[in-house]
Amino acid sequence: MLELLRPPPHRGPLIAAGAVALAVGLGLAELRIDDALTPGYHLFALAVAAALVLTLGLQAPNEEGRPPAYRSVLLVTGLALLYGALLRLADALGDGNGGFPNATVTLTALAEAAAALAIAVRTRSAVCAFLAAVAAMVGIVAGWGWAFDPDGFSARRWLLTLGAGGLVLGSLVLRERRSREAELLVSAAGLATLTIALQALLEGIGFLGVFGGDGLPGFWELVVLGAGFGLVAYGALERRPGPAWIGAANLAAFIAVAGFFSDDTLRWWPLVLILVGAVAMAAGLRPRKPLPPEPTAYRAGDAPLASRTEEVVLRVRVDDAPPRSAGGRK
Repeated sequence: MLELLRPPPHRGPLIAAGAVALAVGLGLAELRIDDALTPGYHLFALAVAAALVLTLGLQAPNEEGRPPAYRSVLLVTGLALLYGALLRLADALGDGNGGFPNATVTLTALAEAAAALAIAVRTRSAVCAFLAAVAAMVGIVAGWGWAFDPDGFSARRWLLTLGAGGLVLGSLVLRERRSREAELLVSAAGLATLTIALQALLEGIGFLGVFGGDGLPGFWELVVLGAGFGLVAYGALERRPGPAWIGAANLAAFIAVAGFFSDDTLRWWPLVLILVGAVAMAAGLRPRKPLPPEPTAYRAGDAPLASRTEEVVLRVRVDDAPPRSAGGRK
């Protein structure tokens, strides 16, 4: 039976495209007929689709030790369907209560992280390791709110920052052996710091129910700014566009938070950054000292002995005369 669910490599892209279309259709159906069916029917449809797509992804072969593109698409699509099934399971068990409380987010995110990590280890899929890291961070942050502080976000900022630091350390360990996994762990760390800025920004514009928030304290602005510069530098040095784009998003979020929720003054961030940027550019464009003149070429006969190449000719004389006997002449 499992052999029938092994995608042929030459048809893998077609199967993966069909899986994406199936997932999008199910997601649209979940929104349109949410109240028309009981949670059990929704759970059954999503669970069957997730099992089918994940089985196809797990049965697909690797190419040169790494998952091909169509296999990664199947695995990511299957994990997305699995998370939808987990949310429907929580709803069926009566934990949803019409929303997404911290308990539901914690348990479903940690279960999703465990499944993604197991798939990443089995298939050597870097993108599944990335999803596992992101889901684990979501579960940890939501778990803190579930256990200690349902409404506050101050402690969660520390959790996100510590988690980002742990992901960066993990990327350093994997840098030589698995560079792709290391890159995606850095990207996950960037998403963690980006969440800090987005929370303040969304709260300030009233999206989270609080209009006109105070923005971020100076320390957290520094964290977001440093993360943005670090990600852009990492992407430039390692030639990885993903972390660079996430770093640019961190810098854009920093500009929005530090610009909208501050006084009309150049103190302190604008003035400091303008001065630092101007000094750095001036240091890079400063006049260079003239290089010492090139040494003159050696004249004939003046070349050092180590650089001379002499041709050695060996002459060997061959005497065709017959050898004389030891007793004298014949």
